[in-house]
This record gives sequence, structure tokens and C-alpha cells, in this order.
Amino acid sequence: MRFYLESYGCSLNAADADMIVSRLRAMGGQRVPKPDDAEVIIMNTCGVKAPTEDRIIYRLAEFSHQTRPVIVTGCLPRISLSRIESTIPSFAALLGPQSIGSLGTIMQRVLAGERNIVCLSSDKGSKFAYFEGPPDSVICTIPVCEGCLGDCAYCAVKLARGRVKSYPIEEIRRVTERSVHLGYREIRLTAQDLGAFGNDTGESIVKLLAQLDQIEGDHVYRLGMFNPNLILDTLPELLKVTESEHFFKFFHVPVQSGSDRVLRLMNRRYSSKDWIDVVAEIRRHFPESTVATDIIVGFPGESNQDFTETMQLVETAKPDLVNISKYGDRPNTAALNFDDKVRTEVKKQRSSALSALVQAVTSQSNRQWIGWSGPVLVSEKGSHGGMMGRNQSYRPVIINQPCSLGSRVQVRIGSSSKTHLLAQILP
Repeated sequence: MRFYLESYGCSLNAADADMIVSRLRAMGGQRVPKPDDAEVIIMNTCGVKAPTEDRIIYRLAEFSHQTRPVIVTGCLPRISLSRIESTIPSFAALLGPQSIGSLGTIMQRVLAGERNIVCLSSDKGSKFAYFEGPPDSVICTIPVCEGCLGDCAYCAVKLARGRVKSYPIEEIRRVTERSVHLGYREIRLTAQDLGAFGNDTGESIVKLLAQLDQIEGDHVYRLGMFNPNLILDTLPELLKVTESEHFFKFFHVPVQSGSDRVLRLMNRRYSSKDWIDVVAEIRRHFPESTVATDIIVGFPGESNQDFTETMQLVETAKPDLVNISKYGDRPNTAALNFDDKVRTEVKKQRSSALSALVQAVTSQSNRQWIGWSGPVLVSEKGSHGGMMGRNQSYRPVIINQPCSLGSRVQVRIGSSSKTHLLAQILP
């Protein structure tokens, strides 16, 4: 059975895609690079933003005109079910993100000719049983939990992944040890919110990281996202455990807005000062760390003053990496029904102004690395040539000299851009 898999979205979706591939390979399946070569097409979808949904719907419309069965998995079937059904009424199957264990049985039904199968309920077993990292890579993404503890007014992902469900520490450790043994060098620990890990099991993210630090090998963990309110109380312990060389000094702490009024409208459960305090403590502990954040512009009710406060926060705190999103309505969310929507042209203007500021801040942040020398873990091919590695602060370093994936090389940074550093290998 030849299958074509197209995957969209976050790191959790990337891990799900790896598990889908592993599940089908266990059945004798073979992944092929083009849909025309496949017997079955699988779309692993994302529903976090309207533009992403639109791209997926456009792609499903293209597939609706051919005879190969199409299976749609991931978050979108739980978020925009009716839109998928109207776009591709001849779909073979629709699965939720926790239905990977059922994929084997459903695939057999699809190959036997059955259509319009809907399986959005969660499997009883753990899909971790099918975990396998991607081939031809030294990077693997390991989910430690899915779901969250929040109730953000703009977020539809909670409809797809639900309340937090943590995997047992021993199971995560077993999967991680196997990944290290297989040669993965950069291991991304992911979740909707790492700070929520263990809330449902009585364990904690600090205990998990301490356990994973005990795994011997020349690998490094990159941590996923932490909401500020869930790490305020345990931040000293978290920073202490990540002193180990097994951890990149990279911290993704979303702020979403610099306005406390907007944060309350978003139901974010922390203040801008909470975020500033977390970032300040990270930088006191790790002066060369990389701090990433997320910001939404144009949330319903965001005034010019609210946006000014976001700009001031960026100017003052100078995060090293900022993911900017323009607010868009999502199905079945509280914000969908909010009044005082921000006009599209205003959202575009604010996004452009914030992007310009962020580019200036990140360019300056990268320039500070010029002249630095030290080890870099080579993990990917550069998108425009050369090889890309990461230093201990997870800064992207482009090397235009021969070096192999998974190697660790000593380099000196000679120049920088707004997105990366350029380096030469030291003799």
C-alpha cells in the first residue's frame, strides 16, 4: 500500500505525522513523494489560523476531483467538520488527532472500498506506541502531552485536542532513549504548553527534564512553549535543571499582547508584568539565552493605546524572536462573537509596524553574536544552500563549508542577518 502524506501545522502535528508514517509502515505501507504515485492520500491538518485552513481546503478541493481515497486527519476535522465535508464529499475518512491508533483498521476499510468514515473520538490506547522519528534527519520531535489548561478566547485548538493529557515520564524516557540510540541529535520536546505537563498525573515538567537529562549521549533538547502563568512558581527549578549541556538555552514564552486589558479579553490568565518578570529571570540565569514569543495584533477591542503598549513591550524587553499573527475569527470560540472587531486595514498597518520593529530588534540581537566562537550542532541543510547548525543558545548558524549532519563543529561568527548568523569553521 503506497500512501502520500501532506502535513500542516505545529510541532505536535509534525510528531503526529511521524507516528502516522510509523503506523502505516508497520502494516507494510510505503510513503511516496507524490500524490500521483499513491493509492491513498492522507492530509494531516491544522486549524489554528484561518489562512492555514484556507490553504488546506483549497488542497482538498484539488483532491476532490480525482479517484484516489482521501483521509483527513489532525485538528481541522474537529474544528471545521462541515467545511471539509462540503469541500470533499467523497472523502474516505475523517480522523481526530487522537485517532492514530484506529488508523490501521480504518485504512483496511478504506482499501476495501468503504467511504465517508468519521472517527473523531479519542483512542483508548497511547499513540506513543507508534512513535518513530523521521528518516534522513538528526532531528526528532517528541510530544510529552497534548491539550491544555487554558480557555483562550481566540483559540480553536482546544476544541481539537481538549484538556491536557500527559504521557507517563517512563514512557517518554523510553522513547527518548530509543531516539538517542538511533542517532537523533536535536530532540524537540513539544506540547501545546509544556508548563501544563503533569497537571493531570501529579508529575511535573521539572521532574521530566531531570529524568531526560540522565540519558547519556551527545544530544541536545529544545524545549517547546511555556505559558508564563504555569511556570512562575517553578521557574527557578526549571532554570536550574536546564543548566545541563543537554538543553539548548532557548525559551518560548508567548505574551500575545503588551496590554493587560487585551490579555484579560483574551482570557490569558497572566499580566504583561508576569511575562516581563519571567523573561528577566531567564536572562539573569542565562545571559546569552534566546527568548522567543508570540504576539497577536488586531484582537477584537484592541485600541491604538493597547497596540502602543505592545510596541513598548517589544522595545523594552527586546525578545530575540517574535512570531506575529493577525487576529482572525475561528469557529466556536468566544472571540468570534466579540463586538468591536478591528478593521482589516488597521490589522495590516499594525502588523507592518510591529514587524518593522521586530526586524530591528532581532537584527541587533543577532549582530551581538558577531565575533563569537564555539561549538555548533549541524542539524539541517540550509534553505538557500550550505548547512545550518545551532549553537547552545539555539541561534541558527549558516555554514557554507563541507560538514555532515549530526556533526559538532567549532566555528567563528563573521556576520549576521535578521534571521541567522554566518560562520566559518575554525581550523
